Amino acid sequence: MPRYFIHFCVLTTLLCGHLHSAHAVQWQALNGTARYKVAYDEQSIRLTPLGRLEIWLRFIPRGEAERALAVTEYKDKRYRSHLEFYEIDCSEQTALLGLIDIFGASQARLKRLQGGRLIEPILPGSLLENVAQHICPAMDEEAVSEEEPEQVIPSGTTDTAPLSSDQRQQIERLKKVADSKGSTADTWRDLGNIYFDTDQPELAIKAYDRALAVRPEDTDILNDQGAMYRQTGDFKKALANFERASSADPKNLESLYNQGYVYAFDLNDIPKALIIWKRYLELDSKSETARQIQSFIDQYGKQPD
Repeated sequence: MPRYFIHFCVLTTLLCGHLHSAHAVQWQALNGTARYKVAYDEQSIRLTPLGRLEIWLRFIPRGEAERALAVTEYKDKRYRSHLEFYEIDCSEQTALLGLIDIFGASQARLKRLQGGRLIEPILPGSLLENVAQHICPAMDEEAVSEEEPEQVIPSGTTDTAPLSSDQRQQIERLKKVADSKGSTADTWRDLGNIYFDTDQPELAIKAYDRALAVRPEDTDILNDQGAMYRQTGDFKKALANFERASSADPKNLESLYNQGYVYAFDLNDIPKALIIWKRYLELDSKSETARQIQSFIDQYGKQPD
């Protein structure tokens, strides 16, 4: 299955399996959006090993017309509300949407959707800026008051979250299968995915290479490997992957989104990004991602004639 829109930083397996804990929820109202009443759960705020803040947001449609739009967007007539799980980087002013939980009547959870794989800038005046204004100062003051000693990272290691025992076992199991005669493109892809999720981009790139040797036009693998190239700072190779994915499938939304993002935020080529974003909107104009892309276009200017 597709891994949805990649983000260019690692969402750990622990996060992907994150469950909304059973504490007494204390919802704090925010300004909301034109379509939703929005609140955040102040008890869900946690500091991750990567220095981001986890938080759950609740979205309730303002009326029946707004609920009908959500029913169309999430493809479930039973929709009544949803939760979104974010990681927010206060220093970088970026956010990562990890999970979306869809709820029906009586707060029954209907399904869980994976978010994206893209760390997005927090736009001025946006809902997420409002969230950051509420949670970042308080956490900063708490961190300063605790005066935790600075951790010394041993030479030769990287500043990443440690692997869980399940992750280590999964990697070892996939490596054994990959090294056997029974290895397949799916095996190498899965190994690349676990390296992706555990912030090991060089190993992920090599594993994806082996998968692409068998399936050179697999758009999911091309997009994920492109994300890993970007993680290492090789923006040209990242872009080449995304363009290969677009060539293999001109309607592949992930590759278009990723191309526009690299052109705009890595290569500072706004005119090229605007062209790519317009191509995206020709294929998808109604989703949350499309609305985000439209906000990029509104912020950075219209496509030149």
